[in-house]
Amino acid sequence: MSLQYTIAIIGGGASGVALAARMVEALPVGPSTADLSVALFDAGGARGGNAYAADLPTNLMNTTCGAIDRAYGSAFGFLRWARQNQGKWQPHVDQANLESGTYLPRPVVGTYLRDLLQHARQEGAERGLELHLIEDEVVDIGPGGGPDPGYRLFTRSGARYEARYVYLALGHLPARKTEEYQHDECYHHTAYPVRNLAERVPSEATVGVIGTRLSAIDVALGLAATGHKGKIHCLSRGGRLPAVRADQGRYQFQELEREDLQRRLSRPRAKLRLSDVATMLGSEIEHAEGRAVELGDIVNAYRSPIEYYEHEISLAKGRARPWQAVLYATNRNIDLLWHHLEEDDKRLLMSEWLNDWLTYRASIPRENAERILLLMRSGQLTVRSGARSFRHDPGAGAFRIAFGDDTTLEVEHLVAATGSASRIEDADSALVRNLLARGLVVPHRHGGIDCVFETGKVIPREGAAPDDGRLFALGPITSGVYFFTTALEIIERQASQRCNDLAFMLGVEWLERPEAEAWVDARQAEFIRDGDAAATPPDPGPDLLQRLVANDQTDLIDFGQLRLLNDQIRSEDFDASQAPSQEAGEEADGASI
Repeated sequence: MSLQYTIAIIGGGASGVALAARMVEALPVGPSTADLSVALFDAGGARGGNAYAADLPTNLMNTTCGAIDRAYGSAFGFLRWARQNQGKWQPHVDQANLESGTYLPRPVVGTYLRDLLQHARQEGAERGLELHLIEDEVVDIGPGGGPDPGYRLFTRSGARYEARYVYLALGHLPARKTEEYQHDECYHHTAYPVRNLAERVPSEATVGVIGTRLSAIDVALGLAATGHKGKIHCLSRGGRLPAVRADQGRYQFQELEREDLQRRLSRPRAKLRLSDVATMLGSEIEHAEGRAVELGDIVNAYRSPIEYYEHEISLAKGRARPWQAVLYATNRNIDLLWHHLEEDDKRLLMSEWLNDWLTYRASIPRENAERILLLMRSGQLTVRSGARSFRHDPGAGAFRIAFGDDTTLEVEHLVAATGSASRIEDADSALVRNLLARGLVVPHRHGGIDCVFETGKVIPREGAAPDDGRLFALGPITSGVYFFTTALEIIERQASQRCNDLAFMLGVEWLERPEAEAWVDARQAEFIRDGDAAATPPDPGPDLLQRLVANDQTDLIDFGQLRLLNDQIRSEDFDASQAPSQEAGEEADGASI
């Protein structure tokens, strides 16, 4: 089977759905899009990807539903969907109505994404734009088979598709298994869905969780919520738990808004140093806080995990933490800051400061922090730093974890909760392996695939087979180019930019067709005819000024005001017989004295 589409979107998570919905909403209706067709490929049926898959309600978003509504979905916003579909979210949320400050379970957002795609398909049909969902996995992409430029897509089922434009929206890709211990049946290479993990792990088993950030929080809370009794150990090199989010509003930058930053960095080869960025953010934080703020006021690194969360919860309870609003506002410009950062400083940020950034930027809702604190106080959950190595001991039937202080820990089950593969070479993806082998994509030195910053156009390997330059990317797979790409606001902005560029490319492509010249000539002739008709319009009758003069109503004319508008108008230019009498004028003058 071989089908042809204008556009192929590969991936049905937040990035792919946002792009498909944006195309339907924003692409112009006209000759350049008359035969447009879009296919979204997702083996799971576009159910939100791993991040928003059907799972336990303990997997909370770290963004409020009000922020989601403002940042994502455009006309089909989240709150509009929630009002129309209460039965789809109420079973997961312990309240009758959603408020803008509610933190939602991730599966609810996954349900919204599915409905957003369905809404886009219906809107597309009404506008004459075909949007198809193909539940199959694309495993390879090659040059198109015909004379027209484009690509050929091969799926796991054996089907073959043609597309002139391809957008990679692959989301978070799992890492390949590279260690021997990862092949044991008691090792769990992904934390999601946590519901399935809880079913595979005996309730009395001791569990080690590799990681101490958002995914690890989901694992610990999910296991506890499903009745797990055994001990849970969250382990990482730094042992840092996410900060706790307070109630906060939307912060408006004073000098760092996107437009201001673009003007500041508009000169050729403009560069920033980390010290520049720190100074700018520090100034904004001081403005938001209304006082001078030291780094120690924000960073609480020198506490035990229990003391750290006790302190974090107390800071977040019943009051705002304005510095958090500033950090979350960087969604609007973080790609620009990263793009213009000196390369040496990029390497320093990635090697020395990335964990600190993620600790305080990717915070968690207070209600989940309070649950984690209870688990730690009860002794069921421990959080440890200094994890150095992992191995499986078949004789003991356990995994042995070594720490930097020469201590060890044995656990019966081991769960990887470290997120996705940052290096594209390490991704467990047939499609990525084939794209790398063909040279259609190359790794970016800071993660993901390399692409043009302004357009997202994928950069092929030098010397690879000729490419038509119609392969683009967005979302987490572009992290090396844009740094922080997981926030829905950032994904929506990328989708909007890709859509705007696509509209231009489609227009240029259409103008190069033979039939375009005849169409343009016909439109120009139409404009000329319209112009000639406008040059000799039908007589509309006298205007207001003419009517006043003809009806001897010039006393209603304020010639002073008329002269302000047009100094060529003079009252004496009117016929004296039509002007007010001298007597009337004298009476008026006398009355004014």
